[in-house]
Amino acid sequence: RVMRYEHDNAGNALSEIRQLTDDYTPPEDACNTYRALFHGLSELEQDLHQHIHLENNILFPRTATLEAELSMTR
Repeated sequence: RVMRYEHDNAGNALSEIRQLTDDYTPPEDACNTYRALFHGLSELEQDLHQHIHLENNILFPRTATLEAELSMTR
C-alpha cells in the first residue's frame, strides 16, 4: 500500500510538472540547456510510468500470489 501511495504521489507530481511546462514545450527562444531539461523531464515521466506499471501490474500481484501460497504451506 505504501508503494502504491508513493506511485500516486510521484504520478501527481509529474502531472503537475507537465502542466507547468505546457507538456514539456520549451519557449521558442529557449537555449539548448533549457530544451534538454524539458526533454529529460519528458523521459523521466515516461520511465516512471513504465516503472510504476511494472510494479503495480506485474511485481505486486506476483508477490501477493507468492505470499498467499507461502502462507498456505505454513
